[in-house]
Amino acid sequence: MLKSKVPQIRPGDRFFKAGDPSGKLWEVVELSNAVGGILHAHLRSCDRHGVSITIAAGVLADPVFWRAMPKDRPPPA
Repeated sequence: MLKSKVPQIRPGDRFFKAGDPSGKLWEVVELSNAVGGILHAHLRSCDRHGVSITIAAGVLADPVFWRAMPKDRPPPA
């Protein structure tokens, strides 16, 4: 039986979109299970606009689409 790997994503983790020249930083504010039990992350932009998006955690964990901000690196000013 195949089991899908659950990404290790927590509230407070920060990510940026791979290939995005703006370098906009996003922070995980909440995790939830959507219909079908698929884990989703609710993200809020770290800029002054505070835009929110929701994406599947598996996509957020895929470095083709998103990259995690290293914990020891301060966010851009």
